[in-house]
Amino acid sequence: MFSKRRIQFRILEYLRLKGGSATDRDLYEMLRKEFDISYSQLLNMLMSMEIEGFISIRASREVKLIVLKKYRSTA
Repeated sequence: MFSKRRIQFRILEYLRLKGGSATDRDLYEMLRKEFDISYSQLLNMLMSMEIEGFISIRASREVKLIVLKKYRSTA
């Protein structure tokens, strides 16, 4: 079992490391090594994160591009 928020935090961390964007395939490959997660679970989390305003998803036929939305720094 895994923590949904922990995986979402890992997704945001990965997107920051990759310059703000990554494909769904890249995210899935990274997450399945670290967590026991299915592709449909990943898509579900990405949808939740998009609704919450953390990311935006740009989809084409072959690839979904996940983009980190700009965030405000509190510092």
